[in-house]
Amino acid sequence: MKPFITILGLPADAHQCTSHRDGEWIIWRCPLCKDYERRFNWRTGEMTCTGMPDGIVHTGMSSQQSNMEALTLNTHPN
Repeated sequence: MKPFITILGLPADAHQCTSHRDGEWIIWRCPLCKDYERRFNWRTGEMTCTGMPDGIVHTGMSSQQSNMEALTLNTHPN
């Protein structure tokens, strides 16, 4: 599968997060890190992040195609 998003400078082992909306919040979660959660309030610009493990880079967008890519990459990393 060709990645939907290519971001230069990310390590090859960066974790691809999935996302969903809950009211004014866009919420990203990592399928590999059970406690990782990033929240962005699109109305106020507030961002919070919890459960960030040391040394792991997380990335992801808020779209159906990006969510499917993240699930595919994390399920079948090779």
